[in-house]
Amino acid sequence: MSDLSQSMVFDVLNNKSNIDTSALSGQKFEPAQRRDDAQEPYHFHVYSHKHNTHITCTKPNREPIISMSCGNIGYRKSRRGTFDSAYSLTKYVLERLIHTGWPMKIQRLELVLRGFGQGREAAVKVLMSPEGKVLREKIVRVADSTRIKFGGTRSEKPRRL
Repeated sequence: MSDLSQSMVFDVLNNKSNIDTSALSGQKFEPAQRRDDAQEPYHFHVYSHKHNTHITCTKPNREPIISMSCGNIGYRKSRRGTFDSAYSLTKYVLERLIHTGWPMKIQRLELVLRGFGQGREAAVKVLMSPEGKVLREKIVRVADSTRIKFGGTRSEKPRRL
């Protein structure tokens, strides 16, 4: 036992200045404040596929601020899947956000792209153009959440002629 008391391990465990026992003593624990970098950003989702483009802007807690698709601004049938309709949709969504004063509240923004339609490029072009200047400086991350087929159902047998 005397060897244990002389060891360095015992000294470290016995030294109260190195170990924080405030949680064990019943004192109130105050979590560290989150830095500005650690705060969750707002999200600008662009879901583009062959037939349409959907744009949703959400708060950090994932509540939607605005959600629209090309059909909401007057494009019908096959015109919803075009580059022009997606460009117009993105411009319209940005105008609505500016009109309601959201860019002042948004400090950090994450751009989330999904799908491989023409609207994907159109949305990026709008954000890079003068119309997107208000939100462009606030973008901290560009993410791609395109679903990847993994496994799935058995494919059709090849046609034999």
